[in-house]
Amino acid sequence: MNNYKKGFWTSNFIILILAVALTVIIKFSLMPFFIAQQESLASQLDLRNVPTITTYDQLNATTTSNKLAYLKVSNPELTSPLIYVNNKMPIISFLFEAPSTTIFSQEGQQIIEYRAANYGLLKTVTQIFIALYGALILISLCINLFYYTIFKRIEKTLIQEISSDEDPKDIPFTKVSEQLQEQKKLFHQSLLKQEQQISLLARQINMDNLTGLNNRHAFRKTLTEILNDESEQTHAILFILRASELNTINSQRGFQHGDEYIVNIANILNRVTEKIASISLYRVSGSDFAMIALDMGIPDAQRVAKNLKIQFDQYQILNKLDSTAYSGISSIISGQLPEQVLARTDMALAKAQIAGVNSWHFEQNDSEEDHIGQQHWRVIIEDVIAKRALMLLHQPIQALHRNMKGYQEIYTRFLGENNNMIPTDTIFAMAQRLDMIVKLEQLILETVVSQCRHKTDGNVRWGVNLTGTAIQNSSFIVWLERLLLREPNIAACLIFEMQEEILDSNLVVSKRVFDMLKRTGTRSAICKFGKGVGSFRLFKELKPDFVKIDASLINNIEHDSANQQFVRMIIDVAHRMDCKVIAEGIEHLGQKQTLEAMYVDGIQGFLIARPSPF
Repeated sequence: MNNYKKGFWTSNFIILILAVALTVIIKFSLMPFFIAQQESLASQLDLRNVPTITTYDQLNATTTSNKLAYLKVSNPELTSPLIYVNNKMPIISFLFEAPSTTIFSQEGQQIIEYRAANYGLLKTVTQIFIALYGALILISLCINLFYYTIFKRIEKTLIQEISSDEDPKDIPFTKVSEQLQEQKKLFHQSLLKQEQQISLLARQINMDNLTGLNNRHAFRKTLTEILNDESEQTHAILFILRASELNTINSQRGFQHGDEYIVNIANILNRVTEKIASISLYRVSGSDFAMIALDMGIPDAQRVAKNLKIQFDQYQILNKLDSTAYSGISSIISGQLPEQVLARTDMALAKAQIAGVNSWHFEQNDSEEDHIGQQHWRVIIEDVIAKRALMLLHQPIQALHRNMKGYQEIYTRFLGENNNMIPTDTIFAMAQRLDMIVKLEQLILETVVSQCRHKTDGNVRWGVNLTGTAIQNSSFIVWLERLLLREPNIAACLIFEMQEEILDSNLVVSKRVFDMLKRTGTRSAICKFGKGVGSFRLFKELKPDFVKIDASLINNIEHDSANQQFVRMIIDVAHRMDCKVIAEGIEHLGQKQTLEAMYVDGIQGFLIARPSPF
């Protein structure tokens, strides 16, 4: 299009140049005729014999024939020349103004300078120019009309090409059309790519990066849309599934194995539901998954739950876990509040966790769910405390050097009705929520002390974990000190393990606890060490007997030079402070060999032994 516009203006410019050129050519071609006619005019008017002119009247009398355009007379009798100018000359005369002709009178006393009017020639030239310029204007109009027609045709064609998705056929501007079609394809490809990128970004916003499932944001949005749908009574089923072993795997085997565990749970959910198009899967928190099944009846939901339990049981056996996951199920009916549905499903999950390993429960009742849920757990925890319904497991810590004596770390498992195991993390979480954690800690320690009475021979040591709530509870610390003072022999065999993050958050309380342990002859250990920025400060302030390096630093240590350097630094500082270093989460021989070369004092993990009954 720009080339056409350029051609349009170029054509008009050429016509303008041509008009100027023809004008110049005509002027120089006709100028000799103007000069010749002007010179002949002197004889016709007998200017050489004109009497001496001394006044303007005499001058005007000489020009009465109207054949002169200009006349200038000079003679000795005049003080200044007399000049005559013909003001009636046509405009075109300025183009053909011949040089003035000068003649002398016969006596030589008078000088006459003049220019001829040449009316006849000027009229002829005017006609020539009118014809010439008329032709050029006509040509210019034709050219302009031609370009206007082209522009309109191009415009119509382009509009047709843009509005049509068909390939160009029988179109006058084939190359233009082909190029336009190519640009349209590129534009559509670019638009499609942008739409795909927008769609990908939208999926990423609503997607869990680890499992590829929808995330909590997408779950909340879907649940709210179902509940707010007033156009029709929508019925759906909500599943909440809890991966019960995540914290245990993270603490004992490292976060990478914890991530693998979560991914495997997601894969199980996908396999079980892959043929049910109405089910959407979500990961709503670290260990919790959700499934929303539209237009699903209760019998179908129960069949899905049974299939999930079968898969969870198989995974538990294959990976030698205490459990895999529990399922709470409830109905979603439009018009209810999200909190109402979630509380009811959470109640179902709580009942599933005490019903048996990897169990599920469907809850349909809908009244005071949160209150009933808390009361339900209060009854369960009180029953555990009253019946002392817990089981102790132990996992050995193997010493790698003679100057360290190994010990057995104790783990707690809680038992419900029919000796069904209740997830430990859930019991601790609900005890914390119901302000019963101190009673639970006291039960655990009393059970440990009671069993240690029958096992203590002076050579075996036992490691016991303390929660953050217990550490910060002054009445519990007083109770613990009295217990240890009453049992000095057992106290000497106990090692209390506390997480670095909890100790670092309240250093004053932590120091008070460590001082108490030293007074009672009990040893101390900081577990999950090396995760926080204040790790090395704890050496100086608390002076622990052991530090247990977090499993996330040990994972893949044989290939990770950065972690090796950091662990070497921990070992060096610990040894200078007369503190033993234990590495947690050892699962491969390569890890053990690498840590032995780094002079770690002890190791713990599935490579050495799995937790077994106390």
